[in-house]
Amino acid sequence: ELIENDINSTFQDIRDIHIKSFKGLLTDFAKKNNANLIIRGLRAVSDFEYEFQMTGMNYQLNPDIETIFLMSSEKNSFISSNFVKEVFQLGGNVSKFVSKNTINNFKRNK
Repeated sequence: ELIENDINSTFQDIRDIHIKSFKGLLTDFAKKNNANLIIRGLRAVSDFEYEFQMTGMNYQLNPDIETIFLMSSEKNSFISSNFVKEVFQLGGNVSKFVSKNTINNFKRNK
């Protein structure tokens, strides 16, 4: 719920974006919310292999749902959430990687 609130506050000025968290299968969540498109972010070729397998499984579970992959920019391709969290925990500046809301969330949960 903290992550959902952080994302919602980050995008509060943009219309037609609704952030929802869920537990369970993504295909079930998509069907429940009348969604037929999943957008996934990729940083590197290694991400693609995992995501491609997941897309194949999702297709078998619900062939009406399409998946689109978006590549990150070159400057962000190496960044993972684990790296960002570790840098923050060790006192590093992560402001160019995450929003102010996320940094505040890190501080609250430190």
